[in-house]
Amino acid sequence: PVETETDKYRVVRFTVEPFSIKHDFEPNEEESETVVAKIRNPIPSCDSRKKIKEHTNWDMVTAPGREAQEASGKVLLTYDVIWTENKELHWTSRWDIYLSMDGAVQLRENWAVLMEYLVLAFALSGVVVAILISNLRRYNRLATDEEDTEADLQSRWQSLHADVFRPPSFSPMLLSVFCGTGIQLLCATLLTIFAGATGFASPARRGYFLMYGLFCCAGMGIVAGFTMARMYKTLGGERWQRATFFVAFGFPGICFATFIVMNVIAFFFGSIMVIPLVIILTGLVWLGISTPLVVLGAYIGYQRVPIDFPVETSKNPRPIPDQPRWTNIPFTMAAASVPFVLCPRN
Repeated sequence: PVETETDKYRVVRFTVEPFSIKHDFEPNEEESETVVAKIRNPIPSCDSRKKIKEHTNWDMVTAPGREAQEASGKVLLTYDVIWTENKELHWTSRWDIYLSMDGAVQLRENWAVLMEYLVLAFALSGVVVAILISNLRRYNRLATDEEDTEADLQSRWQSLHADVFRPPSFSPMLLSVFCGTGIQLLCATLLTIFAGATGFASPARRGYFLMYGLFCCAGMGIVAGFTMARMYKTLGGERWQRATFFVAFGFPGICFATFIVMNVIAFFFGSIMVIPLVIILTGLVWLGISTPLVVLGAYIGYQRVPIDFPVETSKNPRPIPDQPRWTNIPFTMAAASVPFVLCPRN
């Protein structure tokens, strides 16, 4: 019941129990808003001649002479509702059943799935560490225990320190844009999780989490612009206008274009999940929030001095040994897909 009003109730839970019943019926030719068909062989819950109504149960469906409806022909859909008042369930605790799954998933199964993920994460981390150590050994030979002296460690660092903070030769701008976008998504995710954990964003309001996450992501545009500008200026970049444009429209543009394509496909297939054009146009509000913040953050970042690295980078890069064939892009992509293939399915 509604605490502040009388004779009003809130629906906090419902259970659907489907039955397959083959009805022998004919459409009602008379104009009526309540009777759409006349059933020749109604079950007790659908018999309009009975004064005392009954609810559908398993005995009615499995009674002698009853058959299940085949997946063809005309189907008559009927329903009845049983309203049950639960005075022990309060409005504020209505989501507890979804958090506990009402015992549908045992606690030991949850822990088993969690342990599977942890083992998979540790295994993949071990593989990455092994690859890094192997490459490091080939790049600069590690000393043995007898040779592991402070002088040897100092000499090895002297041979590597001039290449540690070397800017990428391919595209420093791309690295800076990725760093800015990554920081933006990370901050927006943390803020959304914090709002949900503290109860500030209630899941009772449909779409509230999504809207809150989008606004957080748009608001973190200033962080993305600042991070990109500091990184790009430190790496010696000069085309800051183009870098700022890519941060403001790169990732949001790809997401928006993908959403438009999926929405068009859904429209041609006649899906009910098609988003109206008016709602899509309201998404352009992003341009009025995120873009100015990205430009502001980039302006502040470009005004700052570049990041001062603890060591200087040499002009002549040290040659990198040839990598084995299994470290190229196809093998790397295949290895990255392993967690998604091996993740447990429930």
